[in-house]
Amino acid sequence: MSQSTDNNLYRLITKATAIFGGVQVVSILCSVVRTKVIAVLLGSVGIGIIGLYNNAIETIAALTGLGIRNSSVREISEAYTDKDSNKLSQIITVVRRWSWFVGLLGAAVTISLAPLLSKLTFGDDKHIWGFVLLSCTMLFKALTQSEQAILQGTKQLRRLAHCSIYGSIAALIVSLPLYYFWGIDGIVPSLILYSVATFIATLLYKDRQTAPATITLKKTALQGREMITLGVFMTISSFITTLFSYIFSAYLNYRSGEAAVGYYQAGFTLMNKYVGLLFTAMAMEYYPRLASIAKDNDKLSQNVGSQVEVMQLMLAPVIAIFIVLHPIMVQLLYTADFYAINGYLLLAIQGISFKAIAWAIGFVLLAKGSGKLYFITELISDTITLILNVVGYHYWGLAGVGASYCIGFILYLIVIYAVCRHNYNIKPGTKAWTATAITTLVALSTLISYIYLRPLAWIIAIATLIIATTLLYRKLKGKA
Repeated sequence: MSQSTDNNLYRLITKATAIFGGVQVVSILCSVVRTKVIAVLLGSVGIGIIGLYNNAIETIAALTGLGIRNSSVREISEAYTDKDSNKLSQIITVVRRWSWFVGLLGAAVTISLAPLLSKLTFGDDKHIWGFVLLSCTMLFKALTQSEQAILQGTKQLRRLAHCSIYGSIAALIVSLPLYYFWGIDGIVPSLILYSVATFIATLLYKDRQTAPATITLKKTALQGREMITLGVFMTISSFITTLFSYIFSAYLNYRSGEAAVGYYQAGFTLMNKYVGLLFTAMAMEYYPRLASIAKDNDKLSQNVGSQVEVMQLMLAPVIAIFIVLHPIMVQLLYTADFYAINGYLLLAIQGISFKAIAWAIGFVLLAKGSGKLYFITELISDTITLILNVVGYHYWGLAGVGASYCIGFILYLIVIYAVCRHNYNIKPGTKAWTATAITTLVALSTLISYIYLRPLAWIIAIATLIIATTLLYRKLKGKA
């Protein structure tokens, strides 16, 4: 790869991450405001009811959605990169038709299971009509996700960012008044309006470059087969991850009670929702880029390597600052009682650099459409994580679970690298491994300094932030 091409790639990654990092920040802020307002207006009971409705609906949506949102991006990206307008038009038409199918399927399943869902979720029959009414959100969710997949696959990233931001803001504005005027009775209508507002915002920015194709229903079913196959593997993998997480939470509840589960969930959320914000932001541009060059293993290696470099450069200051500020973050987001998760956080954050490179390599399997390999590696990872979590908690409590988080990603990195190296000769390159080693060293040195000499930890965090910001700015300007 030439220096010019290298610089262009760095600039693309940095710019896309900045855009979608902003999207994630807006989304999280909207979520925080929404949660705070609901807490004030409806109290813990209202938050609990909303959580139970959402968990049930999202589970059904995940199972009936067949993973089309993610699997379709691969097909769209490939056709878009090949500049095959006819093929691209057909794929987009297929995706839109399948989204109607899975949306209606989800709605039908929700309506059919409404009595059971009410009984299992709330322990009574009073919420049957709540689930029946919420069935329409399945369709809006499926249609929204298909349009977002099309924008992502055709690399219309600014339009995707706009619909995500305005969707979050609009959904917040239209849903909150119902809680104010109707209280608990406004929950179901508010959840419906939330999904409608997100859908309308997406429609305003939907792809308008590609003309719809004339294609039979039979061909629609045949062309969607590959997407569905990969999507099903992704859906099953996600379900197993959720199941194993549930099993560990049940184990925690059995061993130590609900408080321990609450502490664990709080720590896990901090790791995955807030620190993991960068991963979500990067995936929006990274996945379609890999999918568009999936047939060229050398280019895949180069792109994986560049992605890892930029990721580690962004994560190094985030990790260092997180270590020195984590007590304040816990206090702001929770209460002083949650300081019990500090040991978990300090050890778990050490695994983020390993997660970054494993995550970047793992996307190769999705870009290649290797559903079976993806499922196998995820199953191995989930199994290892569950075992490590149980052993870690048994001997060292929540701190042991934090250590297992770190060790789990080290082992996952070994597995995913071996699989991708053996099957596709993927080599991230010396720069990627060096960047990973440096971020790991920053994390470890900040942790040790924080424990034994706290002022030094602040110096490391500030110095890392300055150096990383300077280097990222150079990459953004193409001077790397």
